[in-house]
Amino acid sequence: MQQQNQIFRFMSFKEFVPDGIRFWIYMLFLACFQFSNGMYFTAMSQMEGSLSITPNDVKMMSHAMLIGLTMYFPVAFRLKFRFTNRTCLIAAALMLIGCNLIVPYVHSTPVLVLLCFIAGFARLFGTFECLSSVLPKVAPTHNYAVFLSFVFFIVLGVVHVFDIASTHIIYFYNWRYVHILAIGLLLVVILCAYMLMRPFRPMPKMPLYGVDWLGMVLWSTFILSLIFVVQYGNQLNWLDSAYIRAALGAATLALAFSLWRLFNIRHPFLEVDAFKTKNLLNLLVIFLLMGILLATKTVLQNTFTGAILHFDTLNTASLKWFEFFGMALGAVFSWFTLSRLQWHKKLVTFIGMSCIVLYTVMMYFLMSPDTNIEKLYLPLVCCGFGQVVIFITLTVYAQATAQFRNYFQVICILGFIRTGIASPIGDAIYSRAMSGVLSKNLALLGENAVEATHALPLQYTLQELYGYSVILGVIALIAIAASRFKKHIGMPVPTFVRMYRLNWLRHYRFLHLK
Repeated sequence: MQQQNQIFRFMSFKEFVPDGIRFWIYMLFLACFQFSNGMYFTAMSQMEGSLSITPNDVKMMSHAMLIGLTMYFPVAFRLKFRFTNRTCLIAAALMLIGCNLIVPYVHSTPVLVLLCFIAGFARLFGTFECLSSVLPKVAPTHNYAVFLSFVFFIVLGVVHVFDIASTHIIYFYNWRYVHILAIGLLLVVILCAYMLMRPFRPMPKMPLYGVDWLGMVLWSTFILSLIFVVQYGNQLNWLDSAYIRAALGAATLALAFSLWRLFNIRHPFLEVDAFKTKNLLNLLVIFLLMGILLATKTVLQNTFTGAILHFDTLNTASLKWFEFFGMALGAVFSWFTLSRLQWHKKLVTFIGMSCIVLYTVMMYFLMSPDTNIEKLYLPLVCCGFGQVVIFITLTVYAQATAQFRNYFQVICILGFIRTGIASPIGDAIYSRAMSGVLSKNLALLGENAVEATHALPLQYTLQELYGYSVILGVIALIAIAASRFKKHIGMPVPTFVRMYRLNWLRHYRFLHLK
């Protein structure tokens, strides 16, 4: 392996660039792309006042950026083999510069959502070009357990570091300075790519003919409409709102046209074989459960640290260092267990989910005004560890089971849940549950609530919701463990599909006998 690493050279650079720094130049580009978004969630409170938007608007823009990122996967290799390495990097940087220039001065929410979608697409455009170029260096044998451990540590871990940096910039200066810094970093990418790299294409030029761009628009419309319904449902009173009904109608039509094209055109954006990947439904369910459990960190934990512990912005941002440390441990653990020890992927998934459940258990017992910041370090390390382990393990499993031509399409489908609808569903569930449980606790405490201040019923509410999360996490762990050892169980494990068929058969027999 070491000999292969010594032989490999990055051919996209000009000859005067030393071989020893070529890899690190790509790492610099990668860091710049990871810092550059269309919307910075850390600036949410400042943007609400400056642009006259609501927290739901900011979250919708953040989800649009993630969906734009997801929609790049099916066309990743087509764009890489159509344009040269230097052209891809410069084009992605220019797109992100345009988004960062426009976003701070736009007051239309639909336009901001569209710009964030484009920014997400451009961000992965540049990120994929960097990662695909360093793949032979990081994993010469194309061991995806090694490569994906590196990828998710960079993508998820480094983002946390830049969130901390952007929080400090926003706290001491203005939120628009983050966009200025992003533009400066992207200009560095363009300058270095133009001066240090030469036009290089790893494969013969492949035209973009046959790419289903309409299919991309339809699938994007479908998932963004669903996110809109979940994100704004509580604010707009669900089906009483014409906007929610229109979004549901748009999602239904987009899904119908997408499915029609799936079976009737030669090269659809997502092919039928991608949906036939082994255990795809199980992967989607696990990502959904993980997204719901991780929503406790964004909804319940933020409420706890803000309303009960009264942490300021910088103290809250400092907690991300421990998430970053947990993610680094998770990446090393996944690499060692999947690549070196060859552990079964379900076992590693069980360990990752156990760490997320352990986070909810520890937070359940920490719901107190007397909790100091040091007590939150270990739960956050466990949360970051479990998140990265599950991301890496399930992505490695998808790579092992999907056909190569459909692998990035499967990643896109998983992204519908992983970076798409799972987080809004979790946020909506906990936000709705928190308002209902808080009202119940206020009614139960009665006059004592006035004497004990509003923090006491809120504390009980957060603790109760964390308790429900623990129950959900334990159920998920039991399901994963049962699927791992189902060959040792006499009766078949009741999966969702099997239970649905069984109930349908019983209903059919009942109607027939009646």
